[in-house]
Amino acid sequence: MTGTKPVKVLVLTIGNGINLLINFLTLPYLVRSLSYEDYGSYGQVLIVLSLLQGLWTFNLNQVANIFFARNDVDQRIVFSTLMRSALLLSLGGGLVMLASVPLISGSFDNPSLDRLLFLSVVNLIGQIPVPIIISVMIFSGKVKRLTAILILTNLVKVGMMFVAIQYFNSVEMLMIGLSIVSIMQVVVMYFNVSSEIRSLSYFDKKVAKEIFRVATPLAMTSIIERLVFYIDGIMISGMLSTTDYALYRAGAVELPFIASLYGSVAAVVLPEVARLFFNHQHGEIIRLKKKVISTTAFLVYPVLVYLLFFAEPIVSFYLSEKYIASTMVFAIFNLTLLIRINDYQDIIIVSGNTRFIFYTIIILTIVNIGLNYILISLFGIYGSAMAFILHLFLLASALMYKTTKLVHCKISDMFDFNVIGRIIFISLLLVTPVWLIYTFILHSVLLVILAGPLYLLLYFLFGIKAQLVDPALVSQMKGRIFRKKD
Repeated sequence: MTGTKPVKVLVLTIGNGINLLINFLTLPYLVRSLSYEDYGSYGQVLIVLSLLQGLWTFNLNQVANIFFARNDVDQRIVFSTLMRSALLLSLGGGLVMLASVPLISGSFDNPSLDRLLFLSVVNLIGQIPVPIIISVMIFSGKVKRLTAILILTNLVKVGMMFVAIQYFNSVEMLMIGLSIVSIMQVVVMYFNVSSEIRSLSYFDKKVAKEIFRVATPLAMTSIIERLVFYIDGIMISGMLSTTDYALYRAGAVELPFIASLYGSVAAVVLPEVARLFFNHQHGEIIRLKKKVISTTAFLVYPVLVYLLFFAEPIVSFYLSEKYIASTMVFAIFNLTLLIRINDYQDIIIVSGNTRFIFYTIIILTIVNIGLNYILISLFGIYGSAMAFILHLFLLASALMYKTTKLVHCKISDMFDFNVIGRIIFISLLLVTPVWLIYTFILHSVLLVILAGPLYLLLYFLFGIKAQLVDPALVSQMKGRIFRKKD
């Protein structure tokens, strides 16, 4: 990650991290203010919105990177064609959701979903173009402006949630508020796209045909991926109760900043991978990926270790004793951070091998449904979390195998297992004394909270001294962060 890429990653990570932090801090308020049934219904609406957004966005956000990286198409025409397509898809998605309301509420065996889904149609219409505009703004270098928009609109969303629950005591008002913010967000984002490419005047049929040709297998893959991500919640809702789903959803959270890091790195690196691949610079791609993976692991793994050691006090403090049954779900779910140090699809996507992703996910989705059915029957909500993790490991392995074939390398050429092993060893070495004190001397959540920053500070000092992260990257980031104003 050369040039300004580390800064883009830092800015986007901070921005996404703040957004996740806002949501992270909102969750305790929601679980304390809403009943199990209301919170479970709210979560089920979010499942439906996410699945439909994944379907109707049609993965145009990822395809946008490919077409903007090409020199043979005018970017203004590409953007206009993308946005006109997105508007049509938004209307189509809204109509389908409206027509599907009785079927969806019946599938979840939750009659209260009828009115909540109806009130969320506008939310879906607004959210479909958002990922596309985000990709365009990142590609155009408007990362800081994008980050500011995401933070501000998320704060407005939280304000709407607070008013709806605190003053109206109404989940219906909550859905109306979220719909208003959704429309506001997409309008503000659109008018902050670079004026050089911002237009709705063009619709090039040839470009549109090519965009949808590339996007079709990705879109099918995306909706299946989202379905996989929510299969656990769907099957828990079907096999168990709304209360069980509420307990599962409360525990299935990741830590802010850390959870956002993977997405931020992937968003910034994908355009660079596309450029390098089109220039046949496979060696540079391998070096870039290795540096990115090691750096992400350096930042993510120590946090994962701490979360696993202290899952119970963190969950009881964060969600209250009411949700103590969510502790194991929280611990299992955060094992996803083991894999989320790499974008396993980027090289496959830019190489045009999207059908491989599609067929792989189809096969593993069937496997995941079987795993969920068996493990939920045996272990309840914990079995679903186990199935989710097993599926992710299988998917990452299959995609990584294909990636190594495309750029003619070994897994060890991208994953520096020596560095990763040392990262885990230092993390375990530093967390063990805290765990011993907590277990045998001072059994207090306050110790866990106060010891966390000290643990991370010592880890980063040891890690940088041991050169677990690229020294050039550390120097560059120091220069960017601490540079003097002129």
